[in-house]
Amino acid sequence: MARIREGSTRPAHRTKDIWKFRFRFLVRKEDDLFVAYCLELDLVAAAKTEEEAIQDLVGVTVEQVRYCIANDNMDRLFRRAPEEIWNEYHDCEKSPSPKGRLIKGPPRGASLKDMLPFSFTASTCRSQTLCHAV
Repeated sequence: MARIREGSTRPAHRTKDIWKFRFRFLVRKEDDLFVAYCLELDLVAAAKTEEEAIQDLVGVTVEQVRYCIANDNMDRLFRRAPEEIWNEYHDCEKSPSPKGRLIKGPPRGASLKDMLPFSFTASTCRSQTLCHAV
């Protein structure tokens, strides 16, 4: 089993033929859009609603992971988001405001079979400005 220690920029491990990932998402409002960031992969999605932004980011994350597994390119999967995004996420974690939710398993409309050989969880945190704006 390949294990990447907690707190690193590569929160993943492999058991037999299944990769398991844990990602952190940050959602904030920018102008008229909700923008969702995947901190470990430096991926971004934007949409008119918070839910759409999160679902779009889940879809992009799934495709990025699927591509890297299919092409035996796991060394290039992880790319750390800019430090300002990480700082905002950590500030959000410390906030007494509602922080978000944990997303587990396949995105809506996808079966577990579609996601194999991997699964993931994502901790989603709402930006301080979003917590006060909603």
